Amino acid sequence: MTIDILERAVERAKAGEAVAIVTVIETSGSVPGKTGFRMIVTPGETEGTVGGGALEKEAIREARELLAARASARTVRIKVSDIDMQCGGEVSIFIEPCRPAAALWIFGGGHIAKALVPMAAGAGFSVTVVDHRPEFADKARFPQASRTLSAPYAEAAGSMPPGAFVVIVTHGHAHDAEVLIESARIEPPLPYIGMIGSRHKVAATLETLRAAGVTPGPNLYTPIGLDLGGGTPGEIALSIASEILGVLNGRRGLPHCRERKA
Repeated sequence: MTIDILERAVERAKAGEAVAIVTVIETSGSVPGKTGFRMIVTPGETEGTVGGGALEKEAIREARELLAARASARTVRIKVSDIDMQCGGEVSIFIEPCRPAAALWIFGGGHIAKALVPMAAGAGFSVTVVDHRPEFADKARFPQASRTLSAPYAEAAGSMPPGAFVVIVTHGHAHDAEVLIESARIEPPLPYIGMIGSRHKVAATLETLRAAGVTPGPNLYTPIGLDLGGGTPGEIALSIASEILGVLNGRRGLPHCRERKA
């Protein structure tokens, strides 16, 4: 059973699910589970068992709490008498998250993308670079990217997976606008849509967005990146990577640039 559970956890993570592996690592006294019992927990389902009953219910609650908080692995000790079980023992469970890599789609393969891709890949993102110019969507240009794609921007934007993070750094105002419109229309809303530009360019692009019948949501960050100062491609890329990580990890009160007013 143990091997099957681990294989299933890997399969589900590869399919894009967030999974927690829960293992009984120690027991004392009278308890329903045994050392080595395992189960996998997703936000909506479970497979396997750590003993059933209130113990299992508590293990599932702890695992889902860990997944929701994007926390790291942890050990939890459960005194079964505290969860309305007649047994008098204690159980230690180890909860290990197995999350799919967050998808980052970068539209525009210029200097900022070239600096951002290794940072994002190093932080664990699965990075796709899109540029309608084949020479700027060359895998040799972005060796750390999971994929490069040469295609019309709007078409590529329509093929993004649910939950993707989006960085818009194309070489033209019109291209930025078409990617922004397609990205902002996706339901459920994407967690992060960041677009580069001066305040004047941002205002004009948002006017185009609203004219297309789309209202900017709280997931729009523009001008993109934390306001760290500096203006080189590397500095801008660092500010973008920092902002994305803050959003990914649920940080509140970030000094972001969400639709700054002129």
